[in-house]
Amino acid sequence: MQDLPRPSDNYFKMLTVIRFCSRLIGIDVLNPDYKFNPVTAFVFIAIAWNFLCSINMIYKNFSTDWTVLLDVFSPISCATQGVVKLSSLIFYPKLYRQLAQELGKIYEKYQTMDEKYEKKLQECNKNMKRILIILGLIYFVSAWIALVIPLVLYILKGERHLIIMCQMPYIDATTNQGYFITIIYNILCVFIAAFGLYSADLYIFLFLTHSIFFYDIFELKVSDLRELLQQNAKDKRITPTLNDIAEWHQYYLEFNDNCNFIFFWTITSHMICTTMGILSTLLIIMLRYWPSGYAYIFVCFVWLYMYSILGTRVEICNDQFCDGIYDVQWYDLEVADQKTVLLMLTQAQVPRIITIAGIEPLSVNTALKITRTIYSISMMVLQFNE
Repeated sequence: MQDLPRPSDNYFKMLTVIRFCSRLIGIDVLNPDYKFNPVTAFVFIAIAWNFLCSINMIYKNFSTDWTVLLDVFSPISCATQGVVKLSSLIFYPKLYRQLAQELGKIYEKYQTMDEKYEKKLQECNKNMKRILIILGLIYFVSAWIALVIPLVLYILKGERHLIIMCQMPYIDATTNQGYFITIIYNILCVFIAAFGLYSADLYIFLFLTHSIFFYDIFELKVSDLRELLQQNAKDKRITPTLNDIAEWHQYYLEFNDNCNFIFFWTITSHMICTTMGILSTLLIIMLRYWPSGYAYIFVCFVWLYMYSILGTRVEICNDQFCDGIYDVQWYDLEVADQKTVLLMLTQAQVPRIITIAGIEPLSVNTALKITRTIYSISMMVLQFNE
């Protein structure tokens, strides 16, 4: 019977997939020899072209219809996210590579320690694989939703609607030829944007979802300490085991600090641009008929809560670490070891949460606040419009 792949093998396979997706948009930062390359330059030029198309659209229509600013902001919010996420990867390739390598070493170390550790690592592999697949489906389905609505309306009613409010210069979308050229351009923009954002988000989900993994290992370490104390409270292995637990907790805090550092602008831009995208699209729908706007709002809300759920999971993990430290039988330890537990408790009281611009925590509660704010502004505009 063929042996199952080791957890480290599965982890490095996931990294291979992530690197393949990243390589297609020129940001394979896990490559030790990574440099700014022609593919990266092409991606930035393509985004710049998208911005120029939007500026041209504003130039042509602003004098007759100021709402063109809202029309343009919806696609531009995605393009802005792309620029920021790509820039984050390009500015900190060594730190991205360091974190990925450290996770790989952890897998290689703990899969050989005990069967229960290997089992936990296997569970982490399965969860990580499931999350990456779900993330891919979200972006793929989102792209198709944006495409299907204008297509259905054209087939059933003969109505011509753009997928995104973005037109190329010198192309008249009111003519048959111009409309189909614009639609093809829109389709390319949507699918390229979806794949690019997915490739950049893979790193965020790879690192932040490992908070669960860190706590699972921590829980097993505390269980090992408890067994030693039950067998013999004077066992010489107790102090090294407790120190190892403290080091693991310290590494978890440093890992979260590094994630906050490299994802600062990525998460901030994602939340701000998604919020503004929802708000601008909602205002467009109130002011005029744009069927694709409903699909775009739905997609933006999915993006908003997708990140927020991830941040909430990190918050929960911080609470679990705090509770796990309380589970250490400190009353059976020597005085010096009790001070180590006290130090861990002190550090756990200041959890390393993932933040938005260093101000608000990335959480479902924050997403709900944003949703309420969007609703309030929309109702105010609606009453003013009436």
